[in-house]
Amino acid sequence: MLTAVKEFFYAKDPAPPDRRSAEMRQAPRVPTPPQCVVKIDSKIYPLRNWSTLGFLAGSYEGDLIVKQRIKLAIAVRQDHFNIAFDAEAVVVRIEGGEIAGRFIFLQPEKRREIEAYFVHYARGGP
Repeated sequence: MLTAVKEFFYAKDPAPPDRRSAEMRQAPRVPTPPQCVVKIDSKIYPLRNWSTLGFLAGSYEGDLIVKQRIKLAIAVRQDHFNIAFDAEAVVVRIEGGEIAGRFIFLQPEKRREIEAYFVHYARGGP
């Protein structure tokens, strides 16, 4: 399953993995449509992209700091997927009005839904 995801994303990048920019991720991220959101501290932010490991949200204005542990909610409505879950994450970057975090806890059943989502898009799903 993970191999299919990696093959899909590496196939679009002609550079070998060791020559990629610093933006290379441990898990491929999928861009999301505008109706996908992250809720942090009762404020809603557009989800820019996400992976099984973390998220990037935009228009962030808040007082969180890097390495801070947070609770959040994510809602992804894309094609036939309707995934909503609560999670815990660690803030890894706040820059240019965006906030990035790495998940530190996901419920196992939600993790399976998320993995199915990424497998779908790795296979070229709409």
